Amino acid sequence: MKKNKQKNKRATQHKTSSSKRKKATQQKQPQSFFQRHKMALLTLFSLGFLLYIYTTSFDYVLDDRLYIIANNHTQKGFAGIPDIVMNESLHGFFGETKDLLVGGRYRPLAIITYAIEYQLFGAKPGLSHFINIILYALTGILLFRLLHRLLPPDPTKHQKWYLTLPFVATALFLVHPLHSEVVANIKGRVEILALLGALYTLYLSLKFIDTKKVKYLIFSGITFFLALTSKESAITFVAILPLTFYFFSKASIKDTVTAMMPIGIATIAFLAIRTAVLGYFISSGTKVTELLNDPFLEATVAEKFATIFYTLGIYIQLLFAPITLTHDYYPKQIPIINWADLRAIIPLILYVAMGLYALWGLRKKNVVAYGIAFYLITFSIVSNVFFPIGAFMNERFMYIPSVGFCLILGYLITRKLPAWSENWPKLSYSWPIILTGVLLFAYSLRTLARLPAWKSNQTLFLTDVHNSPNSTKANTSAGGTLIEGSSPKPPSKKRTTDMQKGIRYLNKALKIYPDNKDALLLLGGAHFDLNKDYDNVFKAYYELLSTNPTHVQVHRALSIMSETEEDVGNAKKLVNFYEKKVLPLNPTTATPYDALGVLYGKKLNNLEQSISYFKQALTYDDHEVGTYHDLAVAYGMQGRFEDGLAMANKALERDPGNAKTYLNIAITYQKMGQNEKAEEYFQQAFQLDPNLKQH
Repeated sequence: MKKNKQKNKRATQHKTSSSKRKKATQQKQPQSFFQRHKMALLTLFSLGFLLYIYTTSFDYVLDDRLYIIANNHTQKGFAGIPDIVMNESLHGFFGETKDLLVGGRYRPLAIITYAIEYQLFGAKPGLSHFINIILYALTGILLFRLLHRLLPPDPTKHQKWYLTLPFVATALFLVHPLHSEVVANIKGRVEILALLGALYTLYLSLKFIDTKKVKYLIFSGITFFLALTSKESAITFVAILPLTFYFFSKASIKDTVTAMMPIGIATIAFLAIRTAVLGYFISSGTKVTELLNDPFLEATVAEKFATIFYTLGIYIQLLFAPITLTHDYYPKQIPIINWADLRAIIPLILYVAMGLYALWGLRKKNVVAYGIAFYLITFSIVSNVFFPIGAFMNERFMYIPSVGFCLILGYLITRKLPAWSENWPKLSYSWPIILTGVLLFAYSLRTLARLPAWKSNQTLFLTDVHNSPNSTKANTSAGGTLIEGSSPKPPSKKRTTDMQKGIRYLNKALKIYPDNKDALLLLGGAHFDLNKDYDNVFKAYYELLSTNPTHVQVHRALSIMSETEEDVGNAKKLVNFYEKKVLPLNPTTATPYDALGVLYGKKLNNLEQSISYFKQALTYDDHEVGTYHDLAVAYGMQGRFEDGLAMANKALERDPGNAKTYLNIAITYQKMGQNEKAEEYFQQAFQLDPNLKQH
């Protein structure tokens, strides 16, 4: 009995001892990065998430139409992914490759994510916005992790986590108002994924340098390839990576070369695929003749670069004080200036000074110099200095370069400000808190104030026409929004007011840029919808037809007007415009002849002239089946039943399921006294459309 008790006692002591050893071992195990910094990480994620969660109630806006809701490849879901990979990014919208934008666009990764969303959930803009928010918040987490690796807080100074450089710089990045376009516009995912992939590539490359593990090399190459397929601007990290190794690691030349090998392979592979898909490396060689696709079209070389440096100065101003934000910097919101203008000279001096400071700081491995170099390198590809981008500037182009800006700002607040005020201990501690708080509050407030503009196309266009009053495109968009939003509604005072306001915007757009074809087309339709002001309708449409006699949208609009016009006086105006203005331009299309046939036959009761124009329309290859139908009716009204039947049968050949054609044939046979034949066609007509029995 005693022996058993002793055994049990020894067993209990052994178990207790083992438990203590296990606990001691657990206590010795180091905590993961996320465990050690969970408060900072949770705060940063919440900051990015909560700031933009409101956007989940937003609609598709701006270029979302090109990439999602009107993109045939995206709407095929999984089945459309091969087409997305094998074609230029706007192929799914246009149905063909169009060389409209300088350098082309090949950004399949983000578009694939849209296709996957469409396959799984359909058109759900709220979900797409939510995904953007999550990706943005994760970018903040990754940036914080990376900055901790590059510039870890000094443990001897016992800084609060919210006063460390990695936290402050990342928080400033997450709340910066310039990012509102990237996050609030679903299409901005191309920017988010590009930076997310590029930062993770940098992180993995640093992990390789620290551990020499090959797996980090492999993953870095894959990640960088994905970043490039989201947006080409990620290619600037080919320079950022070795620069970072030099500044923040003790990597040997061998380690640097080894770390860059998968990056080089990924870059070559991407450029080869992109060239194969687009058919050219940088430019197709096609000359751009549209001002809206090349804002420097009317400028000399000197004026071009003076204006470019003017925009470079605006970017700096927006980084510090993002007061007026807009999605639209089209001509002529940015004026063309020359080198006698201080708005060009001052930014030039500033950027030269920044470049020289960055070079000087290389030797000392100065953090501010690194931030400037990061900014200049990542900005170079979208600055217009080296490559034309088809626009004066865009706020989204600051998304990646702003990392350098926020790093500098965070460094000055958390490292330099305390050092400068070290003789005043209270100020040394309080000033960083005050300055960080003020900036975070001001930037967050400005972001929240900007976000409602991105709710829909209507809110965006009607907001930014005031922020970009000299842009022909902003005025066109605002005018089109008011007109298209008013047209379907019944007559009312508000509708009239909106239409008149829309017309004023369109007139201003044309005053800024007289060759604005979109504005002319909208203006013609607006004058018709408002009060059938044919003089102004014809003025706008003639301008368009003068440069493009086969303008499909103009001919379609005029055809609808001809079909629906009931006033004889207005019908005569349409006939006069067609015969004296449209036909002399010699369009090789059936549409105007068909419209004249309708006007003469249905509106002016001139069957001979009507038949003549219908027959003329049939001589063109693009004639519609409706022309046969209308001609058959005209023949019937003249009592030429055999000719009418011949035309009706041709209509059936083109459109065998048209119940009204069967009905008209039946009526013709009835008038010819062939009742059995008529009954046969009546039955076929009623079978196709039972509602015809009521007529």
